[in-house]
Amino acid sequence: MDQQSLTDETRNLLISELNISHLSEDEQQKVLDALSEVLMRRVMIKLMDMLPEGEQGHFAELLAAQKAQEAQTVIQTFIPNHAEVITAELKAGIEEHKRLVAEAA
Repeated sequence: MDQQSLTDETRNLLISELNISHLSEDEQQKVLDALSEVLMRRVMIKLMDMLPEGEQGHFAELLAAQKAQEAQTVIQTFIPNHAEVITAELKAGIEEHKRLVAEAA
């Protein structure tokens, strides 16, 4: 599966999960963009919290300097189960979003 297919598949899955298929393409993209921003922040906060105290500042500096590869190395070094943590945090964020939308309806 190529990267574009994976991206399309993920997008379609999110549209289905979030129950936004009735929205226009433009509105769907706006929801997905906003949710992506929130989810990314949520994941970064979780990972930051899991890092040893002495590495948190270093990690933040790498992110601020947009040194993604070095930041990823820090995560991989200090959080061996980072992939599972990221997946769990993304799922929790999506579920929270769905709950909030349902409460607002």
